[in-house]
Amino acid sequence: MEFKTVTEQQWPKIKEIYMEAFPKRERKPYVILRHSVKKKKAVVMAAMEKEQLLGFTVLIPYKDMVMVDYLAVSSKIRSKGTGSYILQNVCREYADKKIVLLIECLDSAAENRDQRAARRKFYLKNGFTSSDIFIEGASGKMEILNYGGKVSQEDYISLQKHALGAIFFKLSGIKIVKSKTV
Repeated sequence: MEFKTVTEQQWPKIKEIYMEAFPKRERKPYVILRHSVKKKKAVVMAAMEKEQLLGFTVLIPYKDMVMVDYLAVSSKIRSKGTGSYILQNVCREYADKKIVLLIECLDSAAENRDQRAARRKFYLKNGFTSSDIFIEGASGKMEILNYGGKVSQEDYISLQKHALGAIFFKLSGIKIVKSKTV
């Protein structure tokens, strides 16, 4: 397996995996994602095997942090180590930065409660820890995980403002909440 920057001809496969992996409320408009990469605000890296794109991650470097904006693996090959492979490479490539990502908060009443628990377990298994920061916004109730050091609430909000831009940040309704019980 190889970990490399996405090429123009791989974008259709990125879009296919992106659309299947994330619910609509968690997806940025696809054109915004492409625009962020074109403007060098975001980087898209992929796990490849013999020209086949297995999964990808969208990264947003900012100051001493990198946000894993999206991480997705093709539904055809999930649970075969590709996600861990991608995360390990991100952590190695950005060893000098704090790596930050969002996951849905655990909620025993949620329809996808098992999926949420499995996702959290996956990230913890790969060395991420809770920042003890929880947010609410257009994407729902989320927990911030980090690797390589904890981020502060202020740094996280600054990172999100950079990632989304002023207008989309305002529209996102993101706000810090005090505990897991958001």
